[in-house]
Amino acid sequence: MPARTRRLDPSAALPELAAAVVPQWERLAGAVADLTDGALAAPSVLPGWTVGELVMHVGRSATALSTALAPVAVDGPATMPATATRPVAAVDYLTGTGARAEAIADTARALAARTGPAEMRAGLAGEVAAAAAALARVTDGDPVVATPGGPMLLTEFLRTRAVEAVVHGLDLGVEPLRPALKVVTRLFAELFVHRVPGHTVELRVPPFAAVQVVEGPRHTRGTPPNVVEAGPVAFVLLCAGRLAWADAVADGRISASGERADLSGHLPLL
Repeated sequence: MPARTRRLDPSAALPELAAAVVPQWERLAGAVADLTDGALAAPSVLPGWTVGELVMHVGRSATALSTALAPVAVDGPATMPATATRPVAAVDYLTGTGARAEAIADTARALAARTGPAEMRAGLAGEVAAAAAALARVTDGDPVVATPGGPMLLTEFLRTRAVEAVVHGLDLGVEPLRPALKVVTRLFAELFVHRVPGHTVELRVPPFAAVQVVEGPRHTRGTPPNVVEAGPVAFVLLCAGRLAWADAVADGRISASGERADLSGHLPLL
């Protein structure tokens, strides 16, 4: 069942999300600007991807925002007709990325094959700057925008852009800024609840999120019998498939107590 799109106050949510996403993109572009030609040609931590291909993909994620906002700049905010399908929620957009993964990878590889290292570095900086400028021009509400996953509220699409910037930033060795990490942690916790609904396990990611997941008896008082706790970066890496559950438990990045607390069967989320 599609998730219900969150209705936020755009006067507060849109500036907050923009202030989370744009600096994270800018940090990522700054780190890429310092990469040597050899580093761009090297394999990345993402199997089957070079660093340069990953950089091209990050640039595409920024360009997707500029493209989505282009009609808003010309025609003003769009609204969904009363008979139209509900806008796609961020959790459903992320769920659909698996079906688009092969096409996404092929596009990034094709772009990297015809782009030199200097163009990669300058291109990402330019794409980030263009996306930031397009976002700064939005002054009226929370418009519906066209995205690769279908029509979305701009605030929902921005949450997915935060995921791209944080996860691929980590792939490239760029630590996430706190505001962007907060957005992504909360979105992944929401996605966990959507994928694994229930009340048997308390999943804690301090200081950003605490949710209940996994079908079974509901916990109502006292210390929960099944608790999983992770730091935000470890949680993001787990959900994105960059960190194995067993490794995270073994090295202490994840603590899990209770007979139902093993969430490895539900990971990764992406």
